[in-house]
Amino acid sequence: MDVATVLTSLVSSGIISLGAARWLTTRLIDHRLTKDLKDYQAALDVKLAITKSELDSQVATAKANVDAALRRGVEEYLGDKSAERQYRLDARKRLYGAIGPLRFQLIVACDDFAGRIRRIGEGKQPYATSLKAYFGRSTVFRLLRLFGITELIARQAADADFSVDPSMTELLRFKHESFRCMSSSTIALDHPVANWDTQVEHVFYDRLSMIAAAMIVSDDEVKQARVRRFDEFNDFVSHEAGLKKIQPIPRLMRRFSVDATPILWVRFVALARLCSTFAMHEGPAVGLRPEAFDGPAMLRASSDAFLRSHHDRYCRVLDEIDAALAPTRSG
Repeated sequence: MDVATVLTSLVSSGIISLGAARWLTTRLIDHRLTKDLKDYQAALDVKLAITKSELDSQVATAKANVDAALRRGVEEYLGDKSAERQYRLDARKRLYGAIGPLRFQLIVACDDFAGRIRRIGEGKQPYATSLKAYFGRSTVFRLLRLFGITELIARQAADADFSVDPSMTELLRFKHESFRCMSSSTIALDHPVANWDTQVEHVFYDRLSMIAAAMIVSDDEVKQARVRRFDEFNDFVSHEAGLKKIQPIPRLMRRFSVDATPILWVRFVALARLCSTFAMHEGPAVGLRPEAFDGPAMLRASSDAFLRSHHDRYCRVLDEIDAALAPTRSG
């Protein structure tokens, strides 16, 4: 029997009044609601506790995963950076070991060649540039030594990583510009006596590579290639086979003079200007103080009418020679 039936019986029997029955009913309802609310709160607390535990577990798992991923990322990054630093260190060692001595040799060779062209341009001593004369052999040696050194530097590019020291690319740029001085039409401008069919006052670009290779010998003592010394070059050009390997240089030098071969003179001046610019920039770092080369004054040494009437244009060509190395120097 439920509570409502009991109360109805009590009221109808007169045991309690209707008001008392209403009061009891209200109290019973309140009690039941309170109990139900407590039961619901308890059940809700249990659910919340379970949910919180699950969420805490998920958060902990997610945090652990994130921490592990971050650690892996940091370790990989630091590992990559460490490997990169080690690679760059080892690459620099190889690069400096291979290129360092050649760079010094090139600075000295540049200063020597610029000095020789300065002497010829100033006319301080009579000169015969044929290879039969000592002065001629000495001059040609200074010229070809440049190409031999740059050829050795270029060969190192196959084994050494030039990217670890961007300044090293200036050496390759120097080689290209030095070849251009002796072969390009931009150096001669539109001189009326220019002849591009045969090597009269210029040398074909690819031929220069062959001449440069002829200046290189294998040194069994140090187990590496190097440029011929002057005594070796002197012996080399004393035989027809040696002269043939460096043609047309002997033929060009046999008829060379500041006035008779003005285009060749301009080429020598341009190359000397390039050498001077390179040596003056690189020399102080190795304790050398090369003398400045006055290109415009050297151009005036020739009495060639076209060269004199277009002096400003040829001076701009010399300025372009400087500008060719400027991007690397300014970096």
